[in-house]
Amino acid sequence: MSDKKKSKVGFILGLIAAIIILLLPGSESLPIEAKRAAAVFVWMGIWWATEAVPIAITALIPLVFFPLLGVSSIEATAAPYANKNIFLFLGGFFLSIAIQKCNLHKRMALTVLKYTGTRGKSIIGGFMLSSCILSMWIMNTSTTIMLLPIGLAIIAVINESMAELSNDDKANFQVALLLGIAYAANIGGIATLIGTAPNMALNGFMEEQYNVSISFVDWMKVGLPVSMILLPLTWLSLTRFSFPVNFETSHQTQETILSMRNNLGKISTSEKRVFFIFICTALLWIFRGSINGISGLEGLTDPGIAMLCGLILFLTPNGGGNQNNLLEWKDAEAGVPWGVLLLFGGGLSLAAAAQSSGLAAWIGSSMPTGLSIFLLVLLFTTLIIFLTELTSNLATTATFLPIVAIIATQFGFNPLLLTASIAIAASCAFMLPVATPPNAIVFGSELIKVPQMMRAGIVINLIAIVIVSLAGIYLVPYFLI
Repeated sequence: MSDKKKSKVGFILGLIAAIIILLLPGSESLPIEAKRAAAVFVWMGIWWATEAVPIAITALIPLVFFPLLGVSSIEATAAPYANKNIFLFLGGFFLSIAIQKCNLHKRMALTVLKYTGTRGKSIIGGFMLSSCILSMWIMNTSTTIMLLPIGLAIIAVINESMAELSNDDKANFQVALLLGIAYAANIGGIATLIGTAPNMALNGFMEEQYNVSISFVDWMKVGLPVSMILLPLTWLSLTRFSFPVNFETSHQTQETILSMRNNLGKISTSEKRVFFIFICTALLWIFRGSINGISGLEGLTDPGIAMLCGLILFLTPNGGGNQNNLLEWKDAEAGVPWGVLLLFGGGLSLAAAAQSSGLAAWIGSSMPTGLSIFLLVLLFTTLIIFLTELTSNLATTATFLPIVAIIATQFGFNPLLLTASIAIAASCAFMLPVATPPNAIVFGSELIKVPQMMRAGIVINLIAIVIVSLAGIYLVPYFLI
């Protein structure tokens, strides 16, 4: 089925499903408000899954229909769209745009590649390390777009300068390198709260519904180990098993990397200033708990730090004779994915209505009892990883957070055990181009075929299921609860 046909079918199916649910007779266990919330929930879920309309537009549905159907007031419906964690995410976007504007991200990536050595698999490892580190702080889409032309240049040099290599060796290097860039971008986003949208959706949901705030550093205690374990295993899987790479690259390859770095010239004043602001922001996030102990600084928050970073970027000149500031509003207008912020708010509004209407409680009471927490984490981690192969990871997270939270509560477990697990799992879809933007970007190079991505991705999906499940069982209770 083509994407256009899928969207049309999803558009009609979403409306029909919502109408059918609205027309169903009520029951004592399912209040009328919960039934109406369920209709909107299913409607939005189908439209998000099929992208019947742009996902940000679907996120606006609660603002119209929750008050209209009597599910919640407009004040209660609209409040989640201004959740404080949206401003944490927005501040992260400001920092990301400033880093890209001055080409600091490219300098950082080429510096890492300079020290990767001459082995083919080492160069792939260098690209993956660069991609992972950058995606902790800037959008994984931007990371992939920036690294892709560098990777393509290296592939071209190897194809031209190493005639002795077989076509299979060249093809393996090419596919492993491009997939490595995309996969590492997905993995890097797991490590920090601002690294990827599902992490922020989790934080916003837990704060809205359970008054639980996850700090930047506490999340890193869970997300960073997952990234640090998954990254080398992904590299090994790609370069040793899926697409073996066992050759030394030519001297010309290293010269190309060095030439790209030299072409950037001396580090500019704007790069130095952005890097300094970036380091200060990261340190404030990491040590915020200690800073809150200082008299007068008790009110410093992670979103406040993000907004402070943004303000400084907007007010600091580039220097070096350039009168513009490090970040101009036109940069933010063009670079911030405003639709993602709307989607984030829509997901939180949906979750709030599921709780307040009684829908979440009804779902929880309908679940069987007696399952172990390990089985629940494994089950939902697996479901989300494979479901995200076909749908937006943020839309999937927004849809399932209220469901798994109430299921965890129904079984007597802390909601974070399941909600944190599915947030991480939503970043671990590696099989299909539509799964994540980085996958789609490298697939767009036309140097990778879907069967190749599926062959490599299924192995890494299975590895991720194990790692994420173990993190949900052992790291989440220790660091987040």
